[in-house]
Amino acid sequence: MDWSKTKTIFIIVFAILNVVLYTLYLDRYSEAKNVEVLGDSSIDEKLSADNIIYQEVVEEVEDLPYIQAELKQFTPEDAPQENVQVTVREDKYMTVTFNSPVTLEGAELEEAFTDFAEEVVHEGGSYSLWSISEDKQEAVFFQQVEGHPVYYSDNGKLTVHWNDAGEITHYEQSMYENVKPAEQLKDIVQPMQVLNTLYQQSQLQPNSVVEKMELGYSIFVQVSESTQMLTPTWRVEATLEDGETRQYFVNAVKDGVIEPNREEDSTD
Repeated sequence: MDWSKTKTIFIIVFAILNVVLYTLYLDRYSEAKNVEVLGDSSIDEKLSADNIIYQEVVEEVEDLPYIQAELKQFTPEDAPQENVQVTVREDKYMTVTFNSPVTLEGAELEEAFTDFAEEVVHEGGSYSLWSISEDKQEAVFFQQVEGHPVYYSDNGKLTVHWNDAGEITHYEQSMYENVKPAEQLKDIVQPMQVLNTLYQQSQLQPNSVVEKMELGYSIFVQVSESTQMLTPTWRVEATLEDGETRQYFVNAVKDGVIEPNREEDSTD
């Protein structure tokens, strides 16, 4: 046997095999890219078919970490020291009742309530106004952590109540403290995938308009009695065909619809 010729044949065969394998790799890579493009196109086509209109509502998607936060334990010293009665329940829910109701200052309700929170409430500047219900006579604020609101958490909320004369009678407050973001940032689900998730689960209704998408946080897991883990969460605001506004929430890391425990969801 001529080993020299045999060796040459093996080299040629392996060279051809490498070329074939590399060609297969390129084909599969191209197919994967095409599927990815077709996937985005498919989402757009499905939304368009149901006349679900969306704009470029998010300019840039930022990676975010999980956040660990403790529940603040309130004391009467955390309330105003005059004209009030203070009740603290389970150490973490504080109710402050004014002996003489407080007059709202400001021409616009949103501005008046925001000013009240910042000037009167303990660390009130860390809350952002979420809703005003004139029927219930209450304004609801959500606490912000690392610059993002925590959606519908009973442990990071401020609720302000007023009477028929438009005067503030009392408020209820809970709060996170010792906020610690995890070191590792998490990849955030892209906006189009969020819309697709809502569509696939029949959340987005035909003939609706997606008005806004923003990132915040929601409760992920209870670490201990006094500590919670918060997960990045998408909020999607849409206007239905009849003019009603709906809010949807999607886990921005694990891509699943979240159903928060909410009683109020509109601004009258």
